[in-house]
Amino acid sequence: MHRFRRLARIAAQARTQVRNRLDRGSFAARCNTDPAALGAPVALYFADGPENLYQLHQWDRVLAALPWPVVVIVSRPDTGRRVLAETSLPVYFAPGSTYLEDLLAHGTLKTVLYVNHLPLNFRMLRFASPVHVHLGHGESDKDSSVTNQNKAYDRVLVAGPAARERVAGALREFDDAAHVREVGRPQLDLDYPGAPDWPDDGTTRVLYAPTWEGDRASMAYGSVASHGVALVSSLVADPRYRVIYRPHPRTGVQDPAYAAADRRIRALLSEHGERHLVDVGPYGWQWAFADVCVTDLSSVAYDWLATAKPMLVTVPTEPRTTLPPSRLLAEVPRLHAADAPRTAVLLDGDWPRDRMLALSEHYFGDTADGASTRRFQSALDEALRLADEPIGPASAAPE
Repeated sequence: MHRFRRLARIAAQARTQVRNRLDRGSFAARCNTDPAALGAPVALYFADGPENLYQLHQWDRVLAALPWPVVVIVSRPDTGRRVLAETSLPVYFAPGSTYLEDLLAHGTLKTVLYVNHLPLNFRMLRFASPVHVHLGHGESDKDSSVTNQNKAYDRVLVAGPAARERVAGALREFDDAAHVREVGRPQLDLDYPGAPDWPDDGTTRVLYAPTWEGDRASMAYGSVASHGVALVSSLVADPRYRVIYRPHPRTGVQDPAYAAADRRIRALLSEHGERHLVDVGPYGWQWAFADVCVTDLSSVAYDWLATAKPMLVTVPTEPRTTLPPSRLLAEVPRLHAADAPRTAVLLDGDWPRDRMLALSEHYFGDTADGASTRRFQSALDEALRLADEPIGPASAAPE
């Protein structure tokens, strides 16, 4: 069965590649003459496939609200079509360097943003004229949050003091004062649609938002297979709770056990009609709507910090998983797999709100209304102004 799934996945990938190649000309004609694409001074470069668009969706509404026009540069038609359908941002199609050269020659591009560390980013990074700014797609203490690729960007925008310390402490000869800017979490300043029409009936709304299984043992932070079924069973059996189950979009991609556990959780929730929710829609409304969060070591845990509401963070069962030094993991209550059947009981207690507020400041700085948005826009304004300055050392004064 596993071999059959693997062959089916390979066949699907081959069909996608052929379809993308056939669609190149028509998609370029659709996008690359759009004045909104050519006239944008800010671009978000996304050279990945549509399966990872959750990274872009962390930022699309924030970018759409900027005072400068923003274009999304994609390298695949299937990705570009999804961006056009799911965001309000224009798209420029650049499957190769020639297309990027044309955009830089004929457009008004000054600053390029990146939400991941994809190796294909270097197709754009090789151009020296724009200012290159790394955003990432979420705050996290995971090892993947620190990479030597940060040295390739002119600016690295991070959430707060914790991220600055993490990067500065891990990279050799990296000048964080020159390159790092703390911008908080501007996503928290927006209002998000999508919340269900649940009555305020005194029940506790629990957001269970696990991450995926990861692509290697050291990154196996996900809890769907180890905790998920027992955790959700505990909550749905207790009338005090209503569950919002939000699995990571890539759940089950690597490990069939995760896919099977995800199906069991969905089936368990569906048995209770509309009392609980399998949430595969937009992200953001959950912060205000839910009362407590159970999640893994992922950006969801850090986003939730800003609410100062109760939270449990799961403990991975894979012994090779890398658990980095983390103030969050040291201070937030943890949930072992053996305790997952008791989740309903563990959530019924007093929570250290003051500690959560202090953690939020450590990871995000000031999260008062609008504070993150102001810092983010200030950092981009600095990048745009930098793009207008001469490149290289200043000319020496004549003797």
